[in-house]
Amino acid sequence: MMMTVAQLNSIRDRVRKELLIREPHNRLVVGVGTVGIAAGAREIMAAAMEVVNTLGLDMVVVGEDLSVPAEQMPVVRFIGADGEEITFTSVTASKIREIVKDLADKVGTAENA
Repeated sequence: MMMTVAQLNSIRDRVRKELLIREPHNRLVVGVGTVGIAAGAREIMAAAMEVVNTLGLDMVVVGEDLSVPAEQMPVVRFIGADGEEITFTSVTASKIREIVKDLADKVGTAENA
């Protein structure tokens, strides 16, 4: 079966979006070690994912064990597509919502990536 150019373009666009979901250009890393979880990392991760999905940002939220002093927990690290790293300490669920909204202009949406 021969496909039209429009059909091929449609498939290409869909696959590109799927690849962007798996390989985003920007990462938001939530410290989920033992101390991080005890300090509320689960709620922070859920709040961050909610805002990222709502705004359709070109960013993935992941959990990793970050080595920082316990008094700075919970901690979140933004790693941009250009390698820029910003670390936020003593983060709360409401604070992470504001942080992600502030980063929105920097990262753009997944559709525009």
